[in-house]
Amino acid sequence: MALITQFDDLPDLFFIDLFNYLSSIDILWAFTNLNNRIQTIINERGFFRHINLSSARLSKFDTLLTILPLNQIQTLIIDIEASPLQLSRWPYLPHLIRLRLYGLRDFIDATNFILRHSTSLIHLTLETNDLFMSTGFTGYILQPKGRLPTLVKDVLPHLSALRSLDLGQDVGFGLTNWYITTIQSSLNYLRVSMEDIPHLCHIMSRETLSTTLEQLHVTMRSLHARRKNSLPKGLVLSKMINLHTFTLVQSILSYKRIEWSTIESLTASNVMPVLRRMNLAIFITVDDLNCINRSSLFIDDRQIDVQFAFIIDDTLLGIQLSHHVPHGSRFHPRQIVGVTCVRSYLSRKYEELTNINCYFNHYSLAYDVWYTLPWAFEQFFDSIEPIQYITKVEVFALPSSYSSIMSSSRFRTLSISQNDSLPSIISMPHVVQLNHVNTVHLSFHDWPTGLNLLALRHVTLTNNLIALKNFSSFSPNIRSIQILLHADKPNFDSSNWSILRSLSALPMITSLHIIMNDINTGLDDISCQIIAETVPIFVHFGICFRRKSGLPKPDSIGHCIEFDPALVNLTNDPIVPIIGDDEDDEDDEDDEDLTFLESIYDIYQASIKELHSRILRLSFHMKPLIVVEEGGCGLTVWL
Repeated sequence: MALITQFDDLPDLFFIDLFNYLSSIDILWAFTNLNNRIQTIINERGFFRHINLSSARLSKFDTLLTILPLNQIQTLIIDIEASPLQLSRWPYLPHLIRLRLYGLRDFIDATNFILRHSTSLIHLTLETNDLFMSTGFTGYILQPKGRLPTLVKDVLPHLSALRSLDLGQDVGFGLTNWYITTIQSSLNYLRVSMEDIPHLCHIMSRETLSTTLEQLHVTMRSLHARRKNSLPKGLVLSKMINLHTFTLVQSILSYKRIEWSTIESLTASNVMPVLRRMNLAIFITVDDLNCINRSSLFIDDRQIDVQFAFIIDDTLLGIQLSHHVPHGSRFHPRQIVGVTCVRSYLSRKYEELTNINCYFNHYSLAYDVWYTLPWAFEQFFDSIEPIQYITKVEVFALPSSYSSIMSSSRFRTLSISQNDSLPSIISMPHVVQLNHVNTVHLSFHDWPTGLNLLALRHVTLTNNLIALKNFSSFSPNIRSIQILLHADKPNFDSSNWSILRSLSALPMITSLHIIMNDINTGLDDISCQIIAETVPIFVHFGICFRRKSGLPKPDSIGHCIEFDPALVNLTNDPIVPIIGDDEDDEDDEDDEDLTFLESIYDIYQASIKELHSRILRLSFHMKPLIVVEEGGCGLTVWL
């Protein structure tokens, strides 16, 4: 007689091994309340303590909320692919100590949720960037209505238990102008972007931080050529008595170099006496190399492990500097690589160009970059808008042989704009490891031939809907796709929506978000129908129209067209053109602009209304949640 193994006969180890192959949401959905033994295993393995329901459909999410023991939840993670409506549906979690929000699109819900948990939160992560923000006007409303700088100013003073704050290292959405004076708690971990060295000094001089910080990670993008990027005169730096890890990354797009003497002062043994690890990416001059080789950062008895990327705008010496660039520090030697990078700006005459690879041929700058192995940073420098890119990389200096023990590169985000730039970037030794890249930002071009990224989860496509034709080249693990359409950028085409149907072939796809910027038309009936029919493919779907300029508020006097300073100006002072009564010509011209804006916002609203109507006519297994944003120029669907 054959032996039959029943479900209850399976040992605990079987279920523990099985759970290693399942996501937490699948475990909770399939096994919660199945029987007491399985429930005990789920409890012991912490699946109730650490929750991530980012990929959950609305009905599953609501059901799980009824069975989850809310008082056991300690960690809540909401990833990029989650519906932005999810956070507002979470109830109060009395023992929540870790909150990690990635790809934030709405700061109002985040502010309310964080304030409700202000007494329990110990670790807070808020990561986003301009690509996810859908920044711009919808009529007279500037979207998003909440901003991250406002959130941190209003919320941080109330987080008395907070010990770890991670605001990401993207430099494009306003945090760089924030003086970090609202932190009252004693943080031991801080990751943030900021404008310049004086901002950094404010952090280091705050008593509540100087005595408690153990890790400080800073990305710096100096936008103002005239502003000093050095220590304030007369400033005496506080001693960071517990700081053991310090990261300082200066964007390759910066306008102001940091003097090496400033780095010496910031990291001196009387300021950072227990520093053990330093990640440093800054501009230097050839003359700085003599000082760097004698620097206490590299040779003193603190035995600091220094990983660096030194950017030099003098490319004449090239490989001749290989014996002058330090090979790691005295106690932690490292192999180094030298490359030449070409940074190019979008051509102002791109509309006249027929060769798509020539879009970035304006004002090219070359730099030599010397870096330690492996690459210590999450991306190969940054770009907040697809107007400038690293378009070429050539390796000119390599180690004679690679160490047999080499840890992995931290590189995770790949930004590409020219097909011929990809081979040179991914060929950089120990920088781009294709099986580790989880995010790609692709602008203006088709998906590169042969680019196979098995770990890829998130894709942003700018003015290249055509790239979706190559969905078979995409990783089957892709969770979210964001489509950005800019009417004032190359390769703009908002007519080929039928290509969205191909996304049904991606087995893990969860989220699609479409942002249309400054287009002068709406969606016709055919486009609305095609887009509506693709909505059921996803768990989250969002679409919106945005413009750089907005209408005057209903209670404003005169014809004042507002502009979003984040979109049209990189200074701190917003520019709001006011039409003068005595300038008839300009008044007539701006009246025409106002009339046009009123008409185009009406077109946007009509398109969203029609799309909303067509989505409602579809047949759904469960009723979706559909929210039309204030101003009527966008909608979000959670299915």
